[in-house]
Amino acid sequence: MNKLILCEGKTDAILLSYYLQKTCGWAYHQPLKNINIKADDAKGESAYWYKKDNEFLLICGVGGRDKFRSFFSEKLLPAIIDSDAFSKIAVVTDRDQKSEEEMITDLRRWFTPIITEVKNNSWVMNHYTNSYQMKVEVDVLMLLIPLGSQGALETLLLEAISEQVEDREIVTQSKEFVDKIQPLAKRYLATQRLKLKSYLGVTWAIQSPEKVFSFIDEQLKSVKWEDSMVLAKCFQQLKGI
Repeated sequence: MNKLILCEGKTDAILLSYYLQKTCGWAYHQPLKNINIKADDAKGESAYWYKKDNEFLLICGVGGRDKFRSFFSEKLLPAIIDSDAFSKIAVVTDRDQKSEEEMITDLRRWFTPIITEVKNNSWVMNHYTNSYQMKVEVDVLMLLIPLGSQGALETLLLEAISEQVEDREIVTQSKEFVDKIQPLAKRYLATQRLKLKSYLGVTWAIQSPEKVFSFIDEQLKSVKWEDSMVLAKCFQQLKGI
């Protein structure tokens, strides 16, 4: 059976693939020939396959939150309608400043006609009609990050880093530094979303100064996220994919 995870961008996809490899045993696999998903690297998209036993998992970064709808309709919907390509679909996205109800409305709009019913952090069975006019079931998970508050992936990672007592004060003071300098750096920190990224960037620059110029995937893979209780709680349902 084939499974699908859709997330906002490459950073999310790297973290999810690393975490699921470490905790669930998924291993990288060459793309399946019968489901040809072409990601555009220039647009920040990614698409990588993983295998566990006789099951396959595709993790896609769609190139940004506003790209879910176009990526899905152009690159995935035909395969789903024509060949029932996936038995499970998980959508992982930042909560940001939106309410859960607003996010549910967005997801229904983005993934019509395949996804019509969603509930945060729960698998919900959906039904659609394929190209052969047959009713097909697909299990759907919506996962808003972080679980219980507004924020984004950076919020979750900072919370996970803060589990270590010796790193908690680094996170706190990194946030204070960014908040203090923000009035002088409005050109670069114009939104709360950018401030969140700066919180994490400053924290990492202090923790691993020798890697400050490394690619983000190197930084992500250098942390043992699989040991985090924060991530274990957040990704509990996702591990059931």
